[in-house]
Amino acid sequence: MTKIVLKGVFQITTWNESTYAQHHNDSKQTIAEISQTYSGDVSGSAQIRYIMSYQKEGSAVFVGIEHLTIDTPEIAGSIVLQHNGVFSQGVAQSQFNVIADSGTDNLLQYIGHGEFTSTENGQADYIITLQHE
Repeated sequence: MTKIVLKGVFQITTWNESTYAQHHNDSKQTIAEISQTYSGDVSGSAQIRYIMSYQKEGSAVFVGIEHLTIDTPEIAGSIVLQHNGVFSQGVAQSQFNVIADSGTDNLLQYIGHGEFTSTENGQADYIITLQHE
């Protein structure tokens, strides 16, 4: 079984967020549409849509779908990631899984998982583990 571990940093390049529900206790729900670029073991870009629920103190939970296009020659292709994360005290963290059968090109029949933790200036450290089914 082929296993690939990819590490590096991604940079958010655009963030468009809109509120679809606002509540009397200052909590709200939003949809965020995000673009980001990857560096490190992955050279590529991603389009993401998160659904977020903010609590009154500013923390949030979010779920989302990310379409990641990898341009690294050995593993060129795309995969779709399903996120489950939290935002608290200025730090975003997410655990994610590769959606089965979402891979294209060199990433056909790969499954996997990963995580990210935000740092500063719209960046985050990521690790993605891929395995060939």
